[in-house]
Amino acid sequence: MKMRKENDLQQKVLTTIQKHNLIQEGDKIVIGVSGGPDSMCLLNCLFCLKEILKIELVVCHINHMLREEAEEETEYVQAFCETIGVPCFTKYADVTKMSQEQKLGTEEMGRKVRYGFFEEVAKQTGANKIATAHNSNDNAETVLMNLLRGSGISGLKGIEIKVKQYIRPILECDRIEIETYCTEKELSPRIDKTNLENDYTRNKIRNQLIPYLQKEFNPNIIQGLNRLSELATEEEEYFKEIVSRT
Repeated sequence: MKMRKENDLQQKVLTTIQKHNLIQEGDKIVIGVSGGPDSMCLLNCLFCLKEILKIELVVCHINHMLREEAEEETEYVQAFCETIGVPCFTKYADVTKMSQEQKLGTEEMGRKVRYGFFEEVAKQTGANKIATAHNSNDNAETVLMNLLRGSGISGLKGIEIKVKQYIRPILECDRIEIETYCTEKELSPRIDKTNLENDYTRNKIRNQLIPYLQKEFNPNIIQGLNRLSELATEEEEYFKEIVSRT
């Protein structure tokens, strides 16, 4: 089904869903929504495609209590969900305190809390899929990060588009497309300023290494890394198939 030109990103997401068989009619999907551009793009896309795909949606939002703006972001997500009529489940988690108690980094602790809550809400609501808002830039960063760590082929696959009940419908969209979509749809997503800080390896890769590589070596490094990811995925699947025949 072809959509109007202004909805090209929605068409791209629909194509990704169909190509990778991410969603089936009757699915109930939990969407992880922080309030940032990626997750608001994902939520709005799936909401606009809801009737075409014949699906139900539920939103999960976690307030990590790490920043002053967090409460305003929570209110923004809740208000947006109320406007479009999608149930929103919210969890407050003192990630700093929890990370100290469990002797984990705040980033790792935050991820543990998020995915635990996603699965808790899925079970509570009878949802069979969980959608997260990873995009092609995230994938490129993951591939590069794994490459720097000396990863094998498995690590070069990057972020998988479908793992068990988890799906990533905007994984083939890049950050510029997503931000443009948010502007066109007047979504007014919230910006997490900590993404601009270089305290974590991923942020250093995103804010320092990739811009340097784009400027000095290859302006299309994001696309190149995503192609490497595709090739690594294809190779691993091929070898698995060969092994299964023996």
